[in-house]
Order: sequence, then structure tokens, then C-alpha cells
Amino acid sequence: MRTSIATLTITTLITALVASNAQAAPTQVNVRIEGRSETLFEGPILTEGHDVQASSDTQERSCDGINPNDPENTTPGPTPTAASVDAMSLIGETFDGQWYGGYDDYFITRWGPDQEEQGMSWGILVNNVFTDVGGCQYELRTGDEVLWAYNAFEHRPFLALLPVAAGYTSGTRPLTATAELGKPFEVEVLDYDDEEEDVPPAAPARTGSSPYEGAEVSPVQTSVKGFEKVETTSPETVTTNADGKASITFTTPGWHRIKATAVNTGGEEDAIRSNRLDVCVPEAGASGCGEPPAEDQVRIPPHTAEEAKREEEAKRKEEQGKPSPEPEGKSEVPPATTTPSVLTTAPLSGGVSPEPSLSTPKKPTIAKRHNQARCVHAHERRTASHHRVGRKCKTTVSPRPKPKRHPRPRRRGR
Repeated sequence: MRTSIATLTITTLITALVASNAQAAPTQVNVRIEGRSETLFEGPILTEGHDVQASSDTQERSCDGINPNDPENTTPGPTPTAASVDAMSLIGETFDGQWYGGYDDYFITRWGPDQEEQGMSWGILVNNVFTDVGGCQYELRTGDEVLWAYNAFEHRPFLALLPVAAGYTSGTRPLTATAELGKPFEVEVLDYDDEEEDVPPAAPARTGSSPYEGAEVSPVQTSVKGFEKVETTSPETVTTNADGKASITFTTPGWHRIKATAVNTGGEEDAIRSNRLDVCVPEAGASGCGEPPAEDQVRIPPHTAEEAKREEEAKRKEEQGKPSPEPEGKSEVPPATTTPSVLTTAPLSGGVSPEPSLSTPKKPTIAKRHNQARCVHAHERRTASHHRVGRKCKTTVSPRPKPKRHPRPRRRGR
């Protein structure tokens, strides 16, 4: 009996360690952050769950999917907030937010230069759906598309731009396409008019979209930092028809970057900008345009590169069967087989990551919370009428005084 118990214990421990090691590998996801008037970041990156720290916060916070309010995640993994922090670090930008200790998550108030104000809040979608849990709580999978949108809750459509020739049905949206010099290149614009928080699908898909008429497909001006500005006043701008389609004719060879948006008569955007599409227009007789733009290639945040280096070194030592001598002044890196089930790392600016923690966080069975709290609780909860309208909530009693403050996050089911 004792032998059986000991064997079971060792087997369980080994299984947990192997599962942890599998989760430790960086995951490729697409991150897009649509700011007030420009796209702040867009493209594929390698990421993993790790500690993050808002600019106004005084300490690092865990952001790897392990949350006491959510017992479903049992191993650390990449999350929308950690991935977006990684993305912004690649261009030298930061974020800010308010930490809610009761929910172990940030309420994001700023990405890069764009601070929320006057009720124009940041919202998060994964695979075209508003997540029903927080940005440090939802765990991403390979190929997921993360979108943070400024002023996300004004019932504006979320646009997608696709080359018609791709015949897109599901999976990661195409980053590039090829057009012929001087010949029409057909694109389509879809509208994902999401009104509800829900569990995102396993992968991005065309399902849930509809053609968007009146979208302006325009050239994009990209700054040195990587911010993307849609040039809707360009003479090259084309407008989609009732089928959501439009044709562009490129008269110069090379790479051309386009995005879709919708602008009203007052010059304001009536939609959340689409993903970008980089179109290769080869010279006559050529077959390509050379390397695609750097933003279309997978980028590795500094923190993830450090972790990858550590894992490679650990694997090399394991294959050799004995530890390799460490350079003077550096500590021994533990072999991959001793990695604990929870791996926490230093923030992006913290240099070398700390040694893994051997503790496993407790995960009591508590209902999930909503992602970003957007509903105002009435003072008289028993007699108030509380209704959800689209992505907003409003109550018939105790109107909120101005200036408005962000409500606290709510637990689901309450």
C-alpha cells in the first residue's frame, strides 16, 4: 500500500511538471491595439503569461491566467493583457490601469498615449468576441487574435479587411496578399457587430460577420514607432459596395499597406478600424516584392527572448546528462525537469527573470467575474430596475454624478 501511494504521488508530480513545461513555451498570437485615432500596435508576437505592472501601480501583478476567481485554468499561460504589455514594450510604450485585488485583474485605463476619458473606455475582444473574464484571467491559444479597442462600447461595428481571393472562412486573418500591377485588386470588409460578452471561439472565424457597405479602404501612413494612421483623404481611397467589396488598382510596384474604417461627415470614425493588409505588387516580370514588412513577421518581446534562452540552455544541459559550467558570477539555471507548475517572471524592464516559485496558487471555486465593469450599480439594489442595453447598462434610480468614475468589476452571477 505504501509503495502504491508513493508511486501515485511521484506520478502525479511528474505529470504536473510535464504539463507546466508544456505551458512554458512561448505562444504565437496576433495583437492589435486600436487607439483613439491610430493603430498603436498590430502583428504576431511570441508571448507567455507573466507578471505585469501598470505605470501608476506600486508593484508587479500576476497575469498568467491563474486566478483564485477562476478554477478552470490549472497551469499558467499567455493572456490578453500580458501579450499586449509585451507588444507595447516592443515599441517602447507602457500601459496603465487600476488593480482590483478582489478580482486579481487590471481595469485598463491607458495603452500607450491614449488615456480613457469621458466614458470612452478600452474594451477587449479575443477572436472577434468580447471576453467574459479579465485580461489577466483569459488564457490564449496559438493563433488567437487579441484586440484592444478605444471607446469600444458605443455600438460601433468592428471591421475586418480581407482579400477576396483568399476565400477566408476561419483561422488567422491574412497579413499579406499579392496584386498585379495596374489591375484591379478586390477586397472585402466585414462587420463583427458584437453586443455581448461571451466565451470566445477556439479560433477566429467568418461566422458572426456580415458585409459592411460604405467602408473606406485607404492607404496607411506608418510612423517610426509603428503607429498606423488611415489616410481616408487619399485619392487612392475606395468605398465598399452593398456586398462589402471594393477594388483597388495599384500603379506602382512594391509593398502597399491598407486598412478599412468608416468616417462620418464630422470627420469622426463610426467604426473600429480593421486589421491592416500589406499587398505585394511585383514589378513586371517579377514574382515577389522581397521580405514582407517587419510588422508582419513574428516579433519576440525582450522578456520572452530571455525565457527562450533559459529554456534552450536547460534543454542542452539535459541532453548532455550533466550541468554545463556556468560563467563566473552567474547562478545555475535549473534543468527543465525541475520546473514547477507555476512559473513567474520579472517585468519587462526587470532584466534577468527570477528563479521559479515552487508554490502552486490555490484556486477556490468562485464564479468568474466580468472583464471590464461597465454597469453602474444602483444604491437601492432591491428596488432598482437594472437592464442591459447592447454593451451598456443603465438604471432607473440614483443616476451617477459627474464626473464619472469607473465602476468596480462585478462577479458573474451577482
